Amino acid sequence: MDTNLIYMPTFRVRQQEVLVLKSFDFENKMYPLLEIVKEHDRARKADKQRSFEDIHNELINEITAQRVFVDLPVYLKQSGSVKDEVVSFSFSVINNLEKRCEYLNRLSPSNPKAIPVISSYLIKTGEQGTLEQQFKLLNGNFERLAYRLFPLSFSVDFPIVQKLARPDDYIIVDLDQITPYPKSPPLRPIVNALKAYNGCCKILLRSAINTDIQNVKLDHGQVVFEADNSHIDIDIMGEFGVDATGDFVGIKKDDLTAGGTISPGFIYYDATENQYYGYRADIKELSQFENKIVPDILGSEATARMLGNSPPFVGPLNPGYNTLLEIQKGNESGKSQAKFKRIAMEHYLYCMRIKIKSNELHRSST
Repeated sequence: MDTNLIYMPTFRVRQQEVLVLKSFDFENKMYPLLEIVKEHDRARKADKQRSFEDIHNELINEITAQRVFVDLPVYLKQSGSVKDEVVSFSFSVINNLEKRCEYLNRLSPSNPKAIPVISSYLIKTGEQGTLEQQFKLLNGNFERLAYRLFPLSFSVDFPIVQKLARPDDYIIVDLDQITPYPKSPPLRPIVNALKAYNGCCKILLRSAINTDIQNVKLDHGQVVFEADNSHIDIDIMGEFGVDATGDFVGIKKDDLTAGGTISPGFIYYDATENQYYGYRADIKELSQFENKIVPDILGSEATARMLGNSPPFVGPLNPGYNTLLEIQKGNESGKSQAKFKRIAMEHYLYCMRIKIKSNELHRSST
C-alpha cells in the first residue's frame, strides 16, 4: 500500500492549470489528479495539431510529482452551455467505455508514473459490469489503477472495487460538494464501509468552494461561509477512515461553460484558519485587481496571520503570493482574471506543502 500520498490536488487540463502543473514542485506526498475534458490542449491548425497522447504524455512527464492520476471524468454534464470541445470529447470518447479505455491506454508510455482512473457507468448509462470491463482493458498496461466512486452508486460499486483493487491501487471517494459530515445519514454507510476496508490507499475528494459563489456577491474582506475546507482536517479524515484527502486546489470546480463577463474578484485562502476570504471590485474593470483587490489582500489580517506563522505560509517562496507582491510593486500586470486563478492555485498548493511539512496535514492513520 502507498504510504506516501497525503494530498491529491485535482486539475482540469486548461491553460492556467497547465502552467501550475509544469511549474510547481509537488514533492513526494502530493500526487495531482488530471481531469482531461477535451482531446487537445488548445486549438491549432489541422496540420500542426498534436495527438492526444503526445500532449498528455509530455505533460505527465513534465510534472514534478512521484505519481499522476489521470481521469477522463464520467460525471461531466453535457448541457448546452458547456464548451463545444468538451461536449464533443464527452460524447465521442468518455461516454464510450471502450474508447475511453483506448485513450487512457495511449498514456501507457507514462507508466508507472501515470495512474488511470476507473469509474462506474451505472449512474450515467445504467450499464452493469463496467468496472470489471475497464479493469480488464487497462490492467495489463499500468502497474497501478485508481477507482473513483460517487455516493449515488457507492453501495453497488464498492463491493466490486473491493474484489478488483490490489494493495498498490487507490480508491477515490468523490463527495463533490456534499458537506463532509461523517455521521449524516447519507454518508454513514460510506463511512462504515471505508473504515472496514484496508486493502489499499483511500482518498477523500471534495470540492470545497460552492460553485454557486459569484465574485459580485462576495462580501469584501469577509469570510466566505459557503466555502468549507474541513475535508483536510485530520479528525474528519480519521472519521471517514481515509488515508489522504483531495480537492480542486483552492478554486471552484467550474462547469466548463463558454464565455463569461468581466467580474474582478478573488477568493483568498487563509491557511492558519483553514478558511476562505472574499475580495471583490467596486466596478467591473480589470484595473480593480491592481487598485483595490491586491492592496486589500496584502494588507489583510489573514495575510498578517500567515506571515506570522512558523514557518510562514506567505512570502517570496510562495509563488502565488509572490505574484501579488510583484503586481503591487508594478513589476507585473494584474489586469487578468485568468492570472488570479493561477495565483489562487499556487498559493493554496504552497500552503498545503507547508502544512504537510509541519505535520498539520498528514495521513489519518498516523
